[in-house]
Amino acid sequence: MKIDRLLGIVIYLLNRDTVSARALAEKFEVSPRTIQRDIETLGLAGIPVSSTQGTNGGYKIVNSFKINSQFLTIEDYSFIITALKGLCSAYENSHIETTFEKLISLSPINEKSPQHIHLDFSVLREGGHIKDDLTTIETAINKEMAVEFEYTNAQNDQSQRLVEPMAVIHQWYAWYLFGFCCERQDYRMFRLSRIRNLNLTCQTFSKAHENTKELLAQKQDTRNYMKIKLLCPVDMRISLEECFPRSCITETGNKELLIEFSVPDSERGWFGTLLGYGNKITILEPERLKDMFVNHAKEILKKYC
Repeated sequence: MKIDRLLGIVIYLLNRDTVSARALAEKFEVSPRTIQRDIETLGLAGIPVSSTQGTNGGYKIVNSFKINSQFLTIEDYSFIITALKGLCSAYENSHIETTFEKLISLSPINEKSPQHIHLDFSVLREGGHIKDDLTTIETAINKEMAVEFEYTNAQNDQSQRLVEPMAVIHQWYAWYLFGFCCERQDYRMFRLSRIRNLNLTCQTFSKAHENTKELLAQKQDTRNYMKIKLLCPVDMRISLEECFPRSCITETGNKELLIEFSVPDSERGWFGTLLGYGNKITILEPERLKDMFVNHAKEILKKYC
């Protein structure tokens, strides 16, 4: 519907600087001419949309324009409250809790109102020093101060690092620090569980860093991956799908499944998972993984026999 598209354009422009007519047309799947008519309609409705010409030209909404809080529906508030609750369950931060309280006070619904979606990310909370490190890193980001710490990588190599932190990220089932490594003079990711003795320094950032979102988009996953192919009984399908959700599973017709997936070569969590299946799986590829299993089994036998 046109009214939905108009609202969508307003929100899209509010969240960005200048957007070209072509980009808006692609986003809302209409022609550039339709976008031009929509912009004229928004202007007649009193929404201050300005336009600029040239290579980097396009449309933008003036900075002074604000949307009234009544613009959000009860369902909108419900989704936002659900998301904030989920964030609170994963990340202990007083500011998040304060934001949640503010939203509740503005919302036409309250915390006890029925919700149909619940997000519990408490499993993301890692134990030990992680909670304190997250707090220290957040302080460092806000003050634009470097942090120093001992770091042990996946190959068990230890080093001392001085890093200008830019963000904390949860991905690959763990918390990571993203920042500028002063020793490597490059942007790096550091897994928090491998950090020890993290301290806030008195050293300010050495330079003005680019937008974190853009830097992360440029950052490629440079880890080496191992392609694994194995056989298992059909009754293990659900379990393996849970452990390796991106795997390709094919039924062989012999009450067995052919499972193919890739895992980071330098990480070893998946190796322990596969060992846990014991003789219920048969490794077909690669050969070096077979050797790893055999050598590991020999070492276990040597210890207990």
